Formats: sequence, structure tokens, C-alpha cells
Amino acid sequence: MNKSNNFNGQPIIKQQLKLLSSTIITRTVSEHNSDRYYKRFKTYDHLVTMLYATLRGASSLRELSTILLACEGCISHLNLKDFPKRSTLPDANKNRSSEVFASIYYGLFNTYHSFLSDSSPLSLLVKHLKIVDSTTISLFSDILKGVGQSH
Repeated sequence: MNKSNNFNGQPIIKQQLKLLSSTIITRTVSEHNSDRYYKRFKTYDHLVTMLYATLRGASSLRELSTILLACEGCISHLNLKDFPKRSTLPDANKNRSSEVFASIYYGLFNTYHSFLSDSSPLSLLVKHLKIVDSTTISLFSDILKGVGQSH
């Protein structure tokens, strides 16, 4: 078998970060000027923090901030210089344009679309892909249990 040992023994977040192209991120950051008012919490740090939140299943920024502070010594594989403080995350989410992350996504998609299982040239006719965050569905799952089928 011809298996790659490239990711053997590495945490999932480290494997994902290896796939992020620094040239795409650097080019996009300079195009959108998204690090203009930030001394410490740069766009890359913001992206990595939100990817980590998604993998950990953090349901709030407070929970994410607590996880990051608690694990500060053992998650050096995130390549972050400083972990964001509790007030830094909402400020960055509010002030940094989501367009920069959309551009990073499309840059990465253009790089890796040939490796994706459902990205044949025929299916690339969709010009504007929309991604919907469904976290609110899991937040209200207990409330919506009684809404199921009635017999």
C-alpha cells in the first residue's frame, strides 16, 4: 500500500494548518488590509483560533477563551504567538471583515478543489457557494425534540 506518512502521529489541527497556504493568506491579508489596526491578533491568528473553536466544538467565545488559556502550554502546535484574551475575540469578530475569510476560503478551494471528492469540473458550475453555519440547530435541539412527527 502506498500510504503517506506525512500526517502520522500529528493532531488534527496541526494537519489542517499544514494545508493552509501562507502565500494565499498573506496575499489576501494585504489585499483586504485586514491587519491594519491589529498589533497582536493578526488575521492568521484569528483564522487558527476559529478553526480550533470549530474542532473543539466550543459553543461560545467565553468557552473558547477558557479552553485556550487552560491549554496554553500544551497546544503550541497552533503556531500562535499569543492566545487571544476574552475581549479580543468578539472585537476581532466585530471589526475584521468576513470578506477576508471568504477570500482565504476561495483561494484554498481553488488550490484543493481537484482533491475534493465532489469537485469534478461539471460540478464547478456553481459560481457563488454559500456556507450556512448550523450551530443554532444544535443549540435548540432540546427545545425542538417535541416538534417531531405526530402519530
